[in-house]
Amino acid sequence: MKEKFYNAIVNGVKASSFPRVPVDYGYRDSTYFWYTKFRKPIKCPIPNVQTNNLESVKYAANRIDPDIKFTEEACKMIVKVPRVFLKTVLNGCVSYAKEHNIKVIDEKVMKDINDKRRAEKGKR
Repeated sequence: MKEKFYNAIVNGVKASSFPRVPVDYGYRDSTYFWYTKFRKPIKCPIPNVQTNNLESVKYAANRIDPDIKFTEEACKMIVKVPRVFLKTVLNGCVSYAKEHNIKVIDEKVMKDINDKRRAEKGKR
């Protein structure tokens, strides 16, 4: 792959750096969906759709473990987590609760979990 195309993919695609190849099904980066017909590529913005609502998070949280319960305030804190990562986040919360003998995860416990995560992230 040519270096300028590699850099375009890594640093964000622009119409001027898009390779001159036919793209039948398109290419999606984090912001746009690109397609072309052997000409200058056309971009279509990807709609910003909120992936979860409070009810779906509460439903998933209360099904993850029968011994651990989540309050509504705790669920509000993870509404913006993408749906594909929701189960991982909930499993992490449940394992933290089991390590600390917590039966109900509320807003205070979620803040403790977030602080622990930030501290681990800062070490990397």
